[in-house]
Amino acid sequence: MSLVGFGRLIQGRLFPPANPTASLEGKTVLLTGGTSGLGLEAAIKYINLGVSSLIIGCRNIERGNEAKRVIEQRASSTANSDIQIWPLDMASYQSVVYFAQKINKEVPRVDIALLNAGAMHRKYTLTPDGWEETLQANALSTALLGLLLLPKLRESRDVATGAPAHLTFVSSGSYRHAKIEELQPEGTNSILQHLNNEENFRAHSQYRLSKVLVEYTAKSIANLARCDDGSLEVIVNSACPGYCRSHLGREYDAWHERMFVAVFELIFGRTSEQGSRTLVSATILGEESHGKWWRSDKYPDISATLTGTSEGKVLQIRAWQEIVGELKLRSPEVERLGRCN
Repeated sequence: MSLVGFGRLIQGRLFPPANPTASLEGKTVLLTGGTSGLGLEAAIKYINLGVSSLIIGCRNIERGNEAKRVIEQRASSTANSDIQIWPLDMASYQSVVYFAQKINKEVPRVDIALLNAGAMHRKYTLTPDGWEETLQANALSTALLGLLLLPKLRESRDVATGAPAHLTFVSSGSYRHAKIEELQPEGTNSILQHLNNEENFRAHSQYRLSKVLVEYTAKSIANLARCDDGSLEVIVNSACPGYCRSHLGREYDAWHERMFVAVFELIFGRTSEQGSRTLVSATILGEESHGKWWRSDKYPDISATLTGTSEGKVLQIRAWQEIVGELKLRSPEVERLGRCN
């Protein structure tokens, strides 16, 4: 890691983001990955900000119900909030489609959707759908869910103020270090198939590259959510919580690896509560945040990253075409919802 990287870590540790204070009274929030870490802390904040309904999508319902009990214990008050735990497995397209269908049919409105669920596996693991799990959970299933939620989010515009609903993707600062040759080596015909190849799998680079695809998804859906006259149907952005003490590295099994991670996180890591401030604040930003990357209460310069360079933007178009091509095989309506402009 460079000195600049260490400087950013220290700055992030010493200067955490501000705690959001806006009232969310009467709002309905959908949160994925809300049973621990950043997601759990975000859930508590939403309840404290007064949401009327919080829907948490999680793989394990038992863990979800335990998280609900923790939220009820730690939140200032849950008297006016309805907390629901719904099954959602981001390693299963079928689960994602069912979850989105249930939302679209049974929930009157969704004011905020925070797509936080993610994974980082040290070992190559295939899902039943045939994709490496970090790639599917972080990128493909997240893109699928974001697209399938668009109809509900579009119709959830605030009647009184005209403000659009929010769709926020949880990103990672690590994506800024990705190189174009990692996603598209010379001679590679498919970005997704390259990332799905076990021979190319490296745990940390796979996580980083999956977050590049999350950024491409956020920006592509942001384009879809803008009308021809420039107005917004949905505010779409992405948020990076900074380096936090989390459970993403839970697959470390050697004692020295666990010790190193624990010490490193203790010195440089924000708490999950501090990191969740950025996630929640991103979901209440105005239209100026549309299509942007939010971190530490500001929009960092991303001009030199794969979402800012001309080569990266060309790669975004190709990656999005591949993502839509894959997802429409799993849910036919994706072809209409994700049509590239």
